[in-house]
Amino acid sequence: MNPESAGPPAEPEIVSRPLHRHGLYDDARLEEKYRRRLDRLVMRPPSKFSRRLQVANYALMFGVGTYMVLYQDYGRREHCFSGLRRWYFGKVDRLWTLSGEEEKELRERGQIR
Repeated sequence: MNPESAGPPAEPEIVSRPLHRHGLYDDARLEEKYRRRLDRLVMRPPSKFSRRLQVANYALMFGVGTYMVLYQDYGRREHCFSGLRRWYFGKVDRLWTLSGEEEKELRERGQIR
């Protein structure tokens, strides 16, 4: 018999690799270059389109929020926005209606009947 085959089976050789080589490339320099490029992409300021889209998004959110608080119909019951709505519509009514003095002055001028 062959003396080599009489013993236990030979274990495969374990090759240990450095941790920095467990990435996409076998060459550590290429991997570092790749990681630096990725870091630069992340650290870049947003593009003009992205910034404009962000500003439009904030304007749209403000508009929808204002509509929901001031104009959305919540029925006749009291709700958390009732006080704010009374204050707001009181100011709007005073803005678009004439006071007694203004009405009297305009009647004297003949601009209203």
